[in-house]
Amino acid sequence: MLKKLILATALLGVVGCAFNKDNPNNNATEVSDRQKQLNTYNRVTGFYTGKLTTTATQQDVELRLFTLEDESGTNANGEERYRIVLRGKFQFNSNKLQLVNMKARFIPETSELILRNEAASPGIDDVHTINAKVVGQKIVGEVKSVSGVIGVLDLTLASNQSSAPGNTEENEFYERLRRQYESFAGTYVGNNVKDGKAAFQFQIRLQVVKEGIVPKIIGELTRSDDPKNTATLTLTGLYRGETTPPSLVLTGIPRLFPSSPYKATIDGVLDGDTYKGTWVSNVNGFEGEFVLNKIK
Repeated sequence: MLKKLILATALLGVVGCAFNKDNPNNNATEVSDRQKQLNTYNRVTGFYTGKLTTTATQQDVELRLFTLEDESGTNANGEERYRIVLRGKFQFNSNKLQLVNMKARFIPETSELILRNEAASPGIDDVHTINAKVVGQKIVGEVKSVSGVIGVLDLTLASNQSSAPGNTEENEFYERLRRQYESFAGTYVGNNVKDGKAAFQFQIRLQVVKEGIVPKIIGELTRSDDPKNTATLTLTGLYRGETTPPSLVLTGIPRLFPSSPYKATIDGVLDGDTYKGTWVSNVNGFEGEFVLNKIK
């Protein structure tokens, strides 16, 4: 009799647990929590435009704030739970090809907005953190890199949607960017200087191509001491119009041997029709300094 009583009690406990597991209050709590998160984040999500003011210049920038679903274990029914998280995309208008993906937190009690670069190890001068406050439809604060404060941020809400309003603006931007690239595309000639001596003359030819609507800089580097063009490099470029003067970084790989481990980085600035800087490779190290003049 005692065994039957214990068994009956155990069965009632199992049934009770199963009943609690299916309790609709579990879902109700989850729905309530999600709605609270949405209500909080909806106060700041949207597309913002404005200025980043540094000690040297003032740059046009954009910030998109939006929500994503992030896994958060399982609920009482064994189903996956998701929590709503805030994310951001920050970019300079002069270079929309490089987005900074950022984790974000908004604290409604203090109106603080904190964003951090999602990259594992951002560059020393890359955007690392944004510390700001939301004031009405404005976001005001500081943009920082690992090495310190980059500048003061002042943004205004342009749209409650987290993407730019319409494709017309995007098309117009890329067309302006293409014209900007075309302004310095052409052929540059000059000497490679190493240890204070002109080692050889080389030539860089730059042109603009399109991938979809996005303009790209490509080119070729040839050397006067290489008549068979075995050392010719195929180039791809990254232009930074937000710097003063604008910078142009070219990455080169051997044209005839693209699978070769050799990779050159040509880092220079554009000053009118002059392109000057230094270049290094992962094989030879420092390759030299250069001052190239545009001839056509």
